[in-house]
Amino acid sequence: MYKADFKPVTQRHDKVLIVCGGESLIGFDINQFKDFDGAIITVNNVIYHLPRADYWITVDPMWQGKPQRAMIERLSNTYYYCAYPKLDENSPELNYYQTVEGIHYLERILPSTSDYRLQEDKSKITTCDSSYGALGLAYHFEATKIIILGVDAYGYGHWYDKNDPYNKWGLKDFDRFLKGIVNVYPCCIEQLKKRGAKVVFGSPNSPIDCFEKMSPDKAFHYFD
Repeated sequence: MYKADFKPVTQRHDKVLIVCGGESLIGFDINQFKDFDGAIITVNNVIYHLPRADYWITVDPMWQGKPQRAMIERLSNTYYYCAYPKLDENSPELNYYQTVEGIHYLERILPSTSDYRLQEDKSKITTCDSSYGALGLAYHFEATKIIILGVDAYGYGHWYDKNDPYNKWGLKDFDRFLKGIVNVYPCCIEQLKKRGAKVVFGSPNSPIDCFEKMSPDKAFHYFD
């Protein structure tokens, strides 16, 4: 049964690493994450392939009528966030959505226009894909040093399993979805600039080009 209490993000971290599933991380030494001197956010099933994750977030809570695996099989040292729709008693999806105890729910805001600015209200999160949700979480942390890895917006595999489809399972027009992602990320640039936040993007071949792009290794060590 649907029941979500939306509560604001209270944690604060100045330096944040966001780790996603793109194939650009193939060959990268993820063991370096163990000693990262900031907070690590990851998304969806990527969490099961990392040596450390401080935070987890998804914008896709349900999978085949049930809460997705990572919400059920949680790791003890990770804090879990989930973007969730605000429904009323007349919503047609009321009986579809289920909550899980121990998850911190944020109200999922999916803009009806092209205005995908990050949310200033810390109980809400702007969504497009879970990677953008992770960036919104870093914004709520008030981070000024943000590293994003594995957001390629191309291909159909993950760095931990090239045969595992990258979101294609749920989208009839996957290519159009990827093109749409490219237009979402620039919406947050002015907010980040006003905050004094620097974002480095360790996916050098990604079509997302609103951040400074470089190799995963250079991005990971950028703020050292």
